[in-house]
Amino acid sequence: MTKLEFGMATRDITPRYPVWAHGYANRTSPSSGVRESLSLGCLAASNGEDQILIFALDMIGVQSDVCEELYTLLKQETGVGYPNILISGSHTHFAPALHETTSSEPEIAFVDPNPSYVNEFKQQMTEAATEALDNLHPMSIETARLPVPQVLFNRRTIRKADGMVEMNLLYPNDPTPYTFSPVDDELTVLRLANEDGYQSVLLNFSCHPVTGCSPDEDYYRFSADYPYYARKTISQAWQCPVLFTLGAAGDAVPINRRGDCRERIGGILGQTTILAERLFQKDMSTSLSADSIVVETETIVKTDLETAEAEYKSARQKVLEKSKKTGETYHQLRNKFRDKMMVCSRARQYPTNKARINIQFIQVGQTIFVGLPFEVLAEIGLKMKQQFPNSLLVSCCGGYQGYLPLAYEYERVGYEATSSSTHFVAGTADRILELILERLEEDTIT
Repeated sequence: MTKLEFGMATRDITPRYPVWAHGYANRTSPSSGVRESLSLGCLAASNGEDQILIFALDMIGVQSDVCEELYTLLKQETGVGYPNILISGSHTHFAPALHETTSSEPEIAFVDPNPSYVNEFKQQMTEAATEALDNLHPMSIETARLPVPQVLFNRRTIRKADGMVEMNLLYPNDPTPYTFSPVDDELTVLRLANEDGYQSVLLNFSCHPVTGCSPDEDYYRFSADYPYYARKTISQAWQCPVLFTLGAAGDAVPINRRGDCRERIGGILGQTTILAERLFQKDMSTSLSADSIVVETETIVKTDLETAEAEYKSARQKVLEKSKKTGETYHQLRNKFRDKMMVCSRARQYPTNKARINIQFIQVGQTIFVGLPFEVLAEIGLKMKQQFPNSLLVSCCGGYQGYLPLAYEYERVGYEATSSSTHFVAGTADRILELILERLEEDTIT
């Protein structure tokens, strides 16, 4: 009988010098230091014929064109290529980007990735992949799915008065005017073990890593956010590396995010995992496979690159020429600049107003990872898990292409269902969910 083999490697990807962080557009300068270090984890899996690489990065997400570059690089260096490579971002808002980003400040506008950091990252990624593949050894899989409802809530609160969405970044002081949409509060844990003990752990949880998110709270210091403390708690107890992947967290945020909440949330996830020792179930399956489906769709913002570039430059010039940086006129010019910059950014990313989206499926034992390049709203992950309990949604995977709300959410508006936040036309998420469920049904039958 074929036995699955696994190997693991980690790297510290914290910049050693100031670099712009990605996550909040109103930052006005590069980083000023480090609060919690950033990591790259690589889990290699093999059944003797096929090999798979799962990367868990402390980044907000990696744009799809950059992922394509990384797939090519890894294929050259390791022989493993897409779809057998899963690249996921934890979605921390306190880490550098590998792609172009934007600042809401007209003096800054577009921010290029730091080329030195990008090159260092690529080297660390290929080294980690090579090390993980070199470390392949037979291991067993143990799985636990643990409810942790006390640390998160759905920020897309529904007003009882009119049924419309009002986003609450913080849990409201008076919750009575709202109906709260559900969240996926399940912490999924895959543990790999052999006769020498626990060798690696992979976590999946659906809560935005956005603690300490004000300029007064380490706004300019790098941090892996609460996943850092979840990993630290488990690795200290079990003496093994821990990876973190993000679930359907597009509208799920910490119920409390101030002060030391990242330590508390991460500690709760870690201790929940450790205390659940007797709840882990052995996965006897030796399945290992990878595949992807391509979905063609249209952008919600329609433009052409030449027009978008010209309008952005004009809007930026007008706001920069304004000597008085206060008053209604200035704020109108500033808002127009931000809008035109967003449109220009989309035109650069989607010059034909169309896109091909990859849905990635990786099966390891009984667990099927479903990777999507979005901030996926909780309802989608819940619908998938309800029908296929062994499935696991991985957000910000293989790309970083905005929020993914179902079609009816556009009518209720709210931040996640506006053209500034979602990249594609209404109905895209519904098609993607339908294809996922169809594919998982096929896998169940076979």
